Amino acid sequence: MSLAITHFAVGAACTAVVLTLLVPRVPFQRTLVVAGGIWGMVPDAWRFLPGTAGGYAHEFHRLPLANVFWFHNALDRADVGDSTLLGGVLVAGLLLVTAVGDYRDYRTPERIREAMPDAVFPSEKE
Repeated sequence: MSLAITHFAVGAACTAVVLTLLVPRVPFQRTLVVAGGIWGMVPDAWRFLPGTAGGYAHEFHRLPLANVFWFHNALDRADVGDSTLLGGVLVAGLLLVTAVGDYRDYRTPERIREAMPDAVFPSEKE
């Protein structure tokens, strides 16, 4: 089982990559990245659910279907020992993905912004 920060970092980084490549100018992008990190932690909700609901959630946590939550089950199986090193490396990867995405967003040349439809790069005059 991986640390919670590991699941958060993978979920947030995957969300950031998807948003940067597929939907470059979506509003509230950073909020969606945080939501993606939380999405990666959803299968661990069994720790906080009371009684029977926690038991069912724990069983779901063990299923391969939990990989829908940004590879949650695969991370738990790969990192059996709760490695803080892996968590740190993945947080550093999240920071790198965030920096590259921001660099790409801020450094897009003006001529490309003008050539793209307003849905991709809304005009700053609005």
